[in-house]
Amino acid sequence: MKYRPWLIELIWFMFTGLMVYLVILPIRSEIYGFPFEKANIWFVIVFITFLRWLLLLNATPFRKNQAFKAFLGMGSIWVMLYSIRQFGLFQTFLDEKGIQSITAHLTEDRQIALAKYIPSEFIFFSVGTILVCLMMPVRMIISIWRTYNLNKS
Repeated sequence: MKYRPWLIELIWFMFTGLMVYLVILPIRSEIYGFPFEKANIWFVIVFITFLRWLLLLNATPFRKNQAFKAFLGMGSIWVMLYSIRQFGLFQTFLDEKGIQSITAHLTEDRQIALAKYIPSEFIFFSVGTILVCLMMPVRMIISIWRTYNLNKS
């Protein structure tokens, strides 16, 4: 049973990979060279993983690893800053060029569908990532404090 948390973690990473594939598939099948594909993948991975760690920290293999939790708490601030920058670049792209600039080769129906899908899912995962990264340091401090007090008594 020692390896069970790592097996659960592996299953969650496979689920995250499947979600990335399903979210990116409509874009990748219609648009070659989507300029924000890497950022989009980043947001989906970070959002799902950090949200899971935020809510289900006790089910992870590093639930008692204080160094990892401290690193995660501090590192999430830098992840949040990078995510804000990527989100800002996407917003600038939408304002200056628009989705139509990369969907011009598609039929009108597909253009309309992707013009709704791309901003919606990108904004959902990017804002979700930023919010989860904002909450992560507080959650890690609480977890470290609880573990410290548990070992103290």
